[in-house]
Amino acid sequence: MKQKTRHKTTVTEEIILQVEELAKQGFNNILISQSLNIAVTTLSTNTKLKESIQRGKLELAKQVTSTILETLEANPTNQQLLVKRLCLFNPIVKIKKPTSAKKALENLATATKQYADGLINDNQLRTIEAVSNSYTKSYEVIELEDRITVLEEQANEK
Repeated sequence: MKQKTRHKTTVTEEIILQVEELAKQGFNNILISQSLNIAVTTLSTNTKLKESIQRGKLELAKQVTSTILETLEANPTNQQLLVKRLCLFNPIVKIKKPTSAKKALENLATATKQYADGLINDNQLRTIEAVSNSYTKSYEVIELEDRITVLEEQANEK
């Protein structure tokens, strides 16, 4: 049984417009390939086809964004959720570079207070908490190693 081979696609203006239209409708490269009987590699290597896919996707993104914004105009709650989700107005967190375990814990305390006051969001607090805990553990290990070294030196002198 003979295997069916793909034909070589001649890229015409008509195909370019069809590819752009399908991309505008949300089709991915595989679906476009199947719809127009074009190899996926042709879509990803041919400059004109790649550009038409990008134009179609850009147009789709504009349409979706426009629809979302129109929907949001009528509902302030959705506006607030979108702003929070996109982190459009992330405040600057005021913490100092920790130079000791105590400073790292002070940063965590500052961040916790800012979170309680509604100045930072929970993602920012978790990030600061993780960094502060890492600093604290590191500084504590260094301090313990220094104490052990001092004790060993004292023991060797006796």
